[in-house]
Amino acid sequence: MLTSGFNCLPICLLIVTIWYLPNCQCWPSGAPENACATLSPGHGANQGKPGSSSPYVITQSHSDYKPGESVQVVIKSADPHSFRGMLIQAYDPTTGQTVGKFQSGRGLKTIDSCSSVSHSDRRGKRSATLIWDAPANGQSGKVLFRGTVVQRYSEFYEGIESTISP
Repeated sequence: MLTSGFNCLPICLLIVTIWYLPNCQCWPSGAPENACATLSPGHGANQGKPGSSSPYVITQSHSDYKPGESVQVVIKSADPHSFRGMLIQAYDPTTGQTVGKFQSGRGLKTIDSCSSVSHSDRRGKRSATLIWDAPANGQSGKVLFRGTVVQRYSEFYEGIESTISP
């Protein structure tokens, strides 16, 4: 019979927690600006699934724009899966450079420095409708959208490319 009054379980849990936390980056209030370079949520050791296997689609109303014009972008699931987060970026398909900016809205966090938009809460969403604005002063051009959609912390899809809605 062990009668020692010392229990090492709390200390072990504390050590494991301290070791694990630096490897975990969860953004329940939206992605930070530094996520723009990779469009990755940085969910610890979890690896993203390819966009080609995603149950989520990104559709846009059109790709050609004139200065100041808007494009509607919709993120939705092809099946009943909701999603908790997203990071969507607008880019010029010719140069690969980011372009324009998203309008702010309920549940959205805009990141104008990289022409991106993210979620601002982690509630489940069945779809999200975004409005992207072309630069007001400039030339006409083309825009496409790419991004990551987070189903849950351990399951997310990277490299999803937009298509033109019919």
